[in-house]
Amino acid sequence: MKTGDRIILILILVSLLLGIAINRYAGKTNEKYVEILVDGKLYEKIPLYPELRKTPFMVKSSEGYLYVEISEGRVRVIDSTCTDKLCVKEGWISHIGESIVCLPNRISITIVGGDTYVDSVSY
Repeated sequence: MKTGDRIILILILVSLLLGIAINRYAGKTNEKYVEILVDGKLYEKIPLYPELRKTPFMVKSSEGYLYVEISEGRVRVIDSTCTDKLCVKEGWISHIGESIVCLPNRISITIVGGDTYVDSVSY
């Protein structure tokens, strides 16, 4: 092996290790957020801390409203103006990627952020 070959091999190994380190450690946080979308637009983004207890608050859309409660790192819909109340029946959600959607009111609540360890979830 010549000197030039060794330099190229070292550069490739260093860039490979640097790429792995950046991919593994950069940009990953354990913070979770509740993202509330109304009519497809961001209404509010709330950090989801285990000690956070937020009094129920109303989320309004042009079609109706939802009362949302956040407590102990989880979120749920307490009441809604929709007829079938599937959003209320969904109950508490606490894991990244879980959602509560109220189609009649055009409101969605999703938990985003943090580290995920699954590629997909099927119910």
